[in-house]
Amino acid sequence: MRNLKWAALLCGLVTMSGPAAAAQGTESCNVVGVYGTIALVVCPDADTDAEFIAAGQEACQSIAVRNVCNAWIWRSQDRAARVLPMENHQLDSVTALWINRQGQLKVCARDGCYAGQR
Repeated sequence: MRNLKWAALLCGLVTMSGPAAAAQGTESCNVVGVYGTIALVVCPDADTDAEFIAAGQEACQSIAVRNVCNAWIWRSQDRAARVLPMENHQLDSVTALWINRQGQLKVCARDGCYAGQR
């Protein structure tokens, strides 16, 4: 797996479509898309808040602008968005959201990740 920093650098911090980096401390997490300061991450084996936080922090490390970055995290490869805008079923399948500037993790089932979430 490639290091996220190199992949983001090579892709101009705009898009990334191929295999991406494992997040530090969460070897099974992969960034599947980067759009400006938004990272799309898949973590099929992550179970704890700490694993989601580590994945979000690693995904945002090289793309954050003035510390602004959001990492949308899914457990399911099949349900994860690869491009923006996300479709409704992809948005409804988000497992967690890392908000880098606030240093805040939202686990969607527990905290709600967006205003329209049921």
